Amino acid sequence: MAHISKAGDRQPDPKAHGILHATMREVEPGLFQADYPGEMNGEDKPSGGQFPDRHIATSRQDVQTWVEAMATQIGYERVEWD
Repeated sequence: MAHISKAGDRQPDPKAHGILHATMREVEPGLFQADYPGEMNGEDKPSGGQFPDRHIATSRQDVQTWVEAMATQIGYERVEWD
């Protein structure tokens, strides 16, 4: 991800995080869960600043769409499903 500086040249986006790694599984019939690392903001974040996070929905596609949209909104280039 890049942005255009005031001088007009392309610079790496300072908010870009790279790739978000996520896994998905069916936790019971018709209920899907994605697990991925969440991030803590602020001065109180523990070492690494990450904690487990997840999203649950009733279809695999809904979970995938939500996680990929969330990742893009917070600056990830893409989601890699492991």
